[in-house]
Amino acid sequence: MSDIHDQAMQYIYQQVLERLLKHMSQAQRASMQLLIQRLLVAAGGVEYIGQFQLLVVHGEDRRSAHLLACLRAAQLTIALRAPATFRLRVVVAALPAISQKTLINHERSFGKLFMQDDARVELLMIEGQAVVPFRVRPTMSIETWAQSRQALLVFGHLTAGQPEAMFGSRLHLQLANAFCLVLENSQGASALITLIPERQRLLYLAWSRRCLRLAGESGLHGTYLNLATLAEALGWLQALADAPLDAPRSPATMANPDSPLRVIAVDDLLQDRLDDSQLQQMLGVHLEPSRPQAALMAYFDLDALLHLRQLRGRQQRKRHKEGRLGLAVRDRAHSTQANDSAQARFLNLAGLTEQQLVCLIHAPFADHGCGLEGFVEYCHPGMRVALPYLHRALQGKTCPEPVQQWLMDISGLSLAQLKAIYARRMGQPARRVVANLARRDLALRLQASARAVPQVAT
Repeated sequence: MSDIHDQAMQYIYQQVLERLLKHMSQAQRASMQLLIQRLLVAAGGVEYIGQFQLLVVHGEDRRSAHLLACLRAAQLTIALRAPATFRLRVVVAALPAISQKTLINHERSFGKLFMQDDARVELLMIEGQAVVPFRVRPTMSIETWAQSRQALLVFGHLTAGQPEAMFGSRLHLQLANAFCLVLENSQGASALITLIPERQRLLYLAWSRRCLRLAGESGLHGTYLNLATLAEALGWLQALADAPLDAPRSPATMANPDSPLRVIAVDDLLQDRLDDSQLQQMLGVHLEPSRPQAALMAYFDLDALLHLRQLRGRQQRKRHKEGRLGLAVRDRAHSTQANDSAQARFLNLAGLTEQQLVCLIHAPFADHGCGLEGFVEYCHPGMRVALPYLHRALQGKTCPEPVQQWLMDISGLSLAQLKAIYARRMGQPARRVVANLARRDLALRLQASARAVPQVAT
């Protein structure tokens, strides 16, 4: 019975390969053959290809879909010519949270490539702070997102509620930490395959090393660098940035240098082409063109950043009482149903309320509560009479229990966290790490304004 099943599956795989090759242009088929040669050389020959495992971080842009289709074609082609073929682990990434539309697009592509029922393929996704098997319906449990929610709130209050700081370069640390989790359970991944151009890879490496130097970690130096070691070190940085008010953790244990994870760059083989419409049609998805100058952006969902930026803009306009009706009308016009849906999805996943998000935008507790009076006056005028008690609670002095509870409800943070933010208690190296992360946006570019840099005491 198993032989009949194997024969049927082989027939299905052959059909998938034929359909793939049919929808590829001549240039794409030639690139795929060059890709096969590169993988065979990396594996050490066709006799070792069955022990070779490729890891790919899958984004939601056109280049990612193109890479996945070519990898699948290469995997099935080798399977027809050799006794075995390489294994493939696909990690779907769209931080801070994957939208339902993105999940459906990925599922449609995986189905067209017949990857979900192939034992040689493992499909994973990043959910909160964990890596889990790929599924179309993400977990809506608040517990799954508890750590991410606390990290977002604390970091936001320390960085003046700047959207580009909260959903900026710190998400790269979260991606690196997820990658580290994948490596821990990879059963010996052989290589990471990427389409990111060399210049972007070097930029990311330089940024990573700078962050680690600011944190006092000088173990990453020299011309050779183990990728697993870098992922572990960045994972330690993420833990530091997620809980900057806690006692600093010891640096990560460095990976075994005797079993390095190689990087196979194929950006020279699978460049952006104008003839990939047939391939997209075969996959059943329509994806936007990739942006070569920001290749890492394919691993992030910008809905949360856009919503937070719009919310901050509305709060600022209302607070300054500019009275420009035209601005309000245009702002409402931009608040589309899609943005409202993204807002609700993010708030539900993170377990946040709109009230807590507005509090985060104002960041009223930092610097001994210098913005607390204005926040209460503008957003919660009914609490003006309790303003002295709010300061007392944040200073750790005795105050009525309802006042403490109001502070925790309005912020989503514990009273201990609020007191630490109020008193600017943050030691080294967390202070330098948070300040450095706040200076760069999601594309790792320096922000024009220095207002996002927190002024915290050691």
